[in-house]
Amino acid sequence: MPQTNGIGGKLLTSDLILKEAMWQFKNNLVACKRVYRDLESKVVNGVGNSVNVKKPYRVKSTEGRTLGVQPLVDNTVTITINRQRNVGLKWTVQDLTLSIEDFSQRYIQPAVGEIATQIELSVFEEARNAYFMTGTVGSDLSYSTFALTRAQMNGVAIPDEGTGLRSALINDIDAANISTSLMTVFAGQGSIAKDSIQKGYMGPLSGMEFYSSPIVPTHTVGNYGGIPLANNATAQTGASIVTDGWTASVTGLLKKYDIITFAGVYEINPITRTSTGRLQTFVVTADVNSDSGGNATVLVSPSINDGSLTTTDVEGTSVSLAAYQNVSAAVANNAAITVMGTANGVYRQNFYMHKNAIALCVPQLELPRSAVVAERITDAESGLSLSLTEGYTVGDHTETTRLDAVWGVKLMNPELIFKQFTAKLS
Repeated sequence: MPQTNGIGGKLLTSDLILKEAMWQFKNNLVACKRVYRDLESKVVNGVGNSVNVKKPYRVKSTEGRTLGVQPLVDNTVTITINRQRNVGLKWTVQDLTLSIEDFSQRYIQPAVGEIATQIELSVFEEARNAYFMTGTVGSDLSYSTFALTRAQMNGVAIPDEGTGLRSALINDIDAANISTSLMTVFAGQGSIAKDSIQKGYMGPLSGMEFYSSPIVPTHTVGNYGGIPLANNATAQTGASIVTDGWTASVTGLLKKYDIITFAGVYEINPITRTSTGRLQTFVVTADVNSDSGGNATVLVSPSINDGSLTTTDVEGTSVSLAAYQNVSAAVANNAAITVMGTANGVYRQNFYMHKNAIALCVPQLELPRSAVVAERITDAESGLSLSLTEGYTVGDHTETTRLDAVWGVKLMNPELIFKQFTAKLS
């Protein structure tokens, strides 16, 4: 039987509080709704577990009558449930006599808002690993740059097979700029632009859904200088590139997530394997320092494959990776290196991606056996899970409630996402 507050009303129960928390949780998410979300059923007991996702393997056809058998190359991505956030709330029993609306505003909304923000930030952090680049560095977003981005996504065969699978996650300032552009584009078309702007929703526009967020991170470029060149007697492939010509003895020469290009190394369409005419952009995967001679080894993604690479299968047989070619050519000796953005510049960022680029898994957390109240809720529509545990302190007649979420996030298909550096902030 429900407890009453002594004046005919019912006390708020943990079940009601948890349902309200889930409702608020869902409504605080933007980026999390635009990523791949079908892994929760494969995880048991929360933190520490992992999910292996098999990616489709690629093939390369052989010309003529002679059969060219394509080797199976294992392409598995592991998503680990390694993140957990909790918020501890303390209230008096008297607070439980509040209406759910008042209680939610006072306690639940700030709590789940904090957890949701941390999950959103983790999605954006994964997105920063994107290596495809679009737009002109330092320029505000406009309708024309968006249209160009769509064309560039088509050029590298990012699927566009259905409404809602491509998304633009843009910062609030650029959202305001694109809203102005949309008003110009849709002038005279009545409610199309008006409804989009009033709802804070920028699309759909040319098959892409636009969303804005106040927590899209900025990017600070490294303190680079000099005339950098690739430095190796033979052309370089792989994820580690030897370079020279940098300013000597610089810490933070390049920063993780910086974008660079190598002269002569072009982006290709992964289906036709022909050049798109654009230099391939690479993301720096770890901070880089130069030595006293101006030399530096730069770790990059994607790992450079000009079609000549091989690997070894479980039987020790050499296997061609020609089907996974991702650039037009290896990095030649003395190839000029260009860093996107000015040294130490701070830029706003945006991301354009297919839903399958990033995977997010928010599974159920195992509940403690000794807690007086221990409940969890999973939203059937989104797959999101929250847990709630409670304890009572007799000394001051208060309840301590803990809300938890566990999750894992992974850039599963980096070839399905572009990023953009827009206006320079400093």
